[in-house]
Amino acid sequence: MRKAFEELTDQSRIWVFQSKANFGAKSEQIITETDQFLQKWAAHGAQLMASCTIEFDQFLIIAIDEDFNMASGCSIDSMTRFVQELAARHNLDLFDRSKLAFLKNDEVVLVDMKEVKGLVNQGFFNDQTLFFNNNIQTKAQLKSEWLVKPEESWLKRYFQAAKSVL
Repeated sequence: MRKAFEELTDQSRIWVFQSKANFGAKSEQIITETDQFLQKWAAHGAQLMASCTIEFDQFLIIAIDEDFNMASGCSIDSMTRFVQELAARHNLDLFDRSKLAFLKNDEVVLVDMKEVKGLVNQGFFNDQTLFFNNNIQTKAQLKSEWLVKPEESWLKRYFQAAKSVL
């Protein structure tokens, strides 16, 4: 069952799928195909109240209101398979967790996880650099904890190490 993303509760569970490249002209088709999947998405025969959105033209976010019906392992597996198939159809990579996304000069910049420590030491980050914390789990966290300063996230250990050297 499809519901407008804005109408889902803040407790709604979310999944963030980050693309290596902007969706561009594919955005509308990605939303249409995802909506079609969500219309039929169910857990053990019970419909799920779900929605999706695209943010920064590079993140597909799927949300489910678990107060309506809980997602099951099988339903989450079916969603994952759908997103894998969607990515393949549109020649996208939505499952590379080795790339971290930052908002730098109003542009999404992807950085290999192995490079973060060096980039901190090189001064790549400043007061305005924000980190996309894709580990969030609820719509409320999407609003308040998704886009944060890197030192306010799990990346803080790299900043603490850099400060102790200075």
